[in-house]
Amino acid sequence: MRVTEKATNVVIAAQDFRVAGLIEEYLQRIGYEVHCEYNLDAALEQLLKSRTDLLIVDGEMPEKVLGNFVEAVASVRPGVPMIAVGISEHETVSKELSSHISAFVEKPFSISDISDSIKATLRACTPK
Repeated sequence: MRVTEKATNVVIAAQDFRVAGLIEEYLQRIGYEVHCEYNLDAALEQLLKSRTDLLIVDGEMPEKVLGNFVEAVASVRPGVPMIAVGISEHETVSKELSSHISAFVEKPFSISDISDSIKATLRACTPK
C-alpha cells in the first residue's frame, strides 16, 4: 500500500543498523520520507529541524538511555507519536516511558507487524 497523500515523515532512532535499515528500506519503498539516525543527538536535531509525523525508536537501548531520549523528544516535540521496536510494554519499567510511546513492537517481529503498528498509530493520531 503506497502513501497517497503527502509523504509521511518518519525518523528512526536506532542502534541496530540491520533492523533500522530494513525498516527504512521498507518505508521508503511504500512512499514514506525516512531519516534514519544512529546517534541520539542527531535524531533529536532531525526532529527539531523538520516536520516529523512519527518516531520509531530502538527499544533495545539501555532503559535509562531510552527513557532519557523519549523524555527529551516529548519535551521538544510534544505530540509526535512514537513506536518502540524490539521491546514490549510489559518489559518497560518506567511508566513515564509507556506514557509517551504510542505502540510497542516486540521481538521477534515481521515487517507486517511494523507496518500494522505504523498504520494504527498514524490513524489514531490523525485528527478526525
